[in-house]
Amino acid sequence: MNALNIIYTILGLIITVCICLYVKLVRKPKHIFDTLKAQGIPGEPFVPIIGQMLNVLRANKEDRSVEYFYDLSKKFGDCFLCSIGPLVRLVVLHPELIGQMLGRTKGHNYRKSKELTNILKSFIGEHNLLVSETEEHERARTMLNPAFHFVNLRSMISIMVNETSKMIDSLLKTAHQFRVDSELNSLTLSIISSSAFGRSFDVKLDGNQSFADIFNEVKDAVGYRTIRLINQNDFIDRLPFWGRQLIDKGSKLLNEFVDQSIVARRTGQSTSLCSGPDILDLLLSAVDENGQPFTDQQIKDEALTFVLAGHETTGNLMTWTIYHLMLHDDVLKACQEEVNRILPNGIIPTFDHLADLQIIEAVIYETLRLYPPAPSFVREAIRPHTINTVDNQRKIFIPTDTHVLVNIYAIHRDERYWPNPHEFNYKRWLRDPVTGLKPKLSHPFAFLPFAAGSRNCIGQNFALLEAKVILSMLVQQCQFQLVPGQHIVPLSKGVTISPKYGMYASIQKRNS
Repeated sequence: MNALNIIYTILGLIITVCICLYVKLVRKPKHIFDTLKAQGIPGEPFVPIIGQMLNVLRANKEDRSVEYFYDLSKKFGDCFLCSIGPLVRLVVLHPELIGQMLGRTKGHNYRKSKELTNILKSFIGEHNLLVSETEEHERARTMLNPAFHFVNLRSMISIMVNETSKMIDSLLKTAHQFRVDSELNSLTLSIISSSAFGRSFDVKLDGNQSFADIFNEVKDAVGYRTIRLINQNDFIDRLPFWGRQLIDKGSKLLNEFVDQSIVARRTGQSTSLCSGPDILDLLLSAVDENGQPFTDQQIKDEALTFVLAGHETTGNLMTWTIYHLMLHDDVLKACQEEVNRILPNGIIPTFDHLADLQIIEAVIYETLRLYPPAPSFVREAIRPHTINTVDNQRKIFIPTDTHVLVNIYAIHRDERYWPNPHEFNYKRWLRDPVTGLKPKLSHPFAFLPFAAGSRNCIGQNFALLEAKVILSMLVQQCQFQLVPGQHIVPLSKGVTISPKYGMYASIQKRNS
């Protein structure tokens, strides 16, 4: 009798689990799909559990992973349905619709998706700007906004200059050819870690492995699990497979590194590497409206978040920028002439120089348009609401838990907002010579390299200053040439666009 009870109990548990999985993975997304489909929104068919995942994998195999949603937009238009795994996504490509969803009057209806928290919590924790919500996020954002004001960022330029100088010197001494994406990602990791902790991730551990190596291993393992949807489910995410143990071990070591950095700064054993306060100083000194500071856990999570969000995005931006300079001699020549004028005789760039580097700035913005660091972003509806169609002829009801995917890559290549959208034309970004103002966008939500709304990238000023420093110094001191015979393909890896097979260039000292 006892054995029979055990069997019934086990069967009951299995049935309960199956019902819960069915409700979460099939019934709930199907309800959202049907609600949106009934309003005339076109899209791919609903396929339980996997959605269009096989199509995405096929596109990746055919070297068209970044183009996948772009192709769907040409098929279905500005607003359509698609599923990657069990999650139904409402893909939105029209700036007017994005503005209604994420602008000041509607942005409170959305948050970053819970899946993002699952993906990143074992790496950077949950108490940070990237994944925190409601009051915690608003408090942290208010406390951290001053840290990324140009006044504070000015002092960090010395770190950007020093780290870039070290990379250039190393390449010119030891390499005739180098892998562009790897070197530039290593550079931006050194810059952001030095700015965030007062010491580089190049510190070696036993076995000659550095913290930078550990960071990249954990990041790659998280990316591997993200592409395969492993970390979208709490139960599956905790299973000790598919890099789970590597992530746990690496995250533990990284957290110890940050803990040591915090203690060293609090006790005066370390100081900022720049001429003023660094990010760690600003995190330690920040207080809210009640005079309360961040906890050590929050400081640790925020610092790791800045490193994660601020290195590969900028590294890939610089990779694609150098790529276009190697493809367009006229653009490279314009950059060289400007650098010769603003930074003659090898002068090192300072904050005061950067505002005058307007061609350098325009080249960076045009690269951000064609290769936005993150090709898309997702927001999750936390309450039901309605928006108007573009023609204002009817309303669209957005149910709770709808995942809205904004495809930046497609918007940035839409000829309605960008004349000759596939052409690299930095001149579209040049400031007015009289007023000094940037050209006006065709729509405020037509250019979204740093996302949009209240959850846009807080570090965008840091990234733009960093990109200007790196590019001006590379153009000033180096000559690049793309190694012939390469297959350069953009790959959407995790949340960034990188060259799928790498990118290789020859390098030599520039004779100015």
